[in-house]
Amino acid sequence: MPYFTHNETELYYRDQGKGNVAFILVHGWYQSGDQAWSTLARDLSARYRLFIPDLPGHGLNPEIPADFNKQSNIDLLIAFIEHTRRKYRLRKIFLAGHSYGAFAALSVVARIPDALAGVLAFAAVDDYEPYKPRLRSVLAVPRFLEGIYYRLQAVFAQFPYGDRLLLYGDMPAHLVPGRMAYAKIKNRILSPAASRAYMQTFIQSRVDWPTEPINTPILLGYGDRDSLTSASWAKKILPHFSGGSAEVIADAGHNVQISGASDLALEIRKFVEKCLRQRKKK
Repeated sequence: MPYFTHNETELYYRDQGKGNVAFILVHGWYQSGDQAWSTLARDLSARYRLFIPDLPGHGLNPEIPADFNKQSNIDLLIAFIEHTRRKYRLRKIFLAGHSYGAFAALSVVARIPDALAGVLAFAAVDDYEPYKPRLRSVLAVPRFLEGIYYRLQAVFAQFPYGDRLLLYGDMPAHLVPGRMAYAKIKNRILSPAASRAYMQTFIQSRVDWPTEPINTPILLGYGDRDSLTSASWAKKILPHFSGGSAEVIADAGHNVQISGASDLALEIRKFVEKCLRQRKKK
């Protein structure tokens, strides 16, 4: 797996598919790129070049910079976009993200709209304000009690382990890991220390929108069974763009790119084809 280095931070990424129209797929908090996107990637890689990174602290990229802050991943992704454009001679780049990755994608397009052919944000928010009370309560747990806290959260399938059945719901019961086994999987993807670093940045984070609407096309996607992120966020995000749409995927949860992969893939293909046709007319 190749890697990219920016300001001494390494970004490991998967490269699959072919062509000069590419997707950069950004996973959410407590996921790796492979876990978040492998289902959808099977469809997209037949048509487009895919770059799927593991963000700092996650998956195969376990190190997190000592000076990690709310802008660290945004700056890293902006540099990575330019790196892939030059190294792979890409004609068009679409940036897609899920959950925290969607927030990051919105933050990137707010800074470099002209660098992207389109942006796709699934289970997206542009402001962590509604989640701050929960984040602060977790951060208030003393470090020496963290182990007990996370163990209890795993036992009762609570934050951040509450999505176990959503992720494995379509698998035979004997293949679904138990609560404690699932907690170990999650903690290998993102350690409690790295999780704390991310939560501290979330408390400070919201998208810094420009004053004028962004011309880059946007597709928002939400699951109708998502108990964490309501599709009502689309009403807050779309006014910042001159053109865009939101789709609510039936029978899909927060991980809409997994539980609603086939329907979402169809919407993505229509969105990309429309973007490319519009670009040709200009």
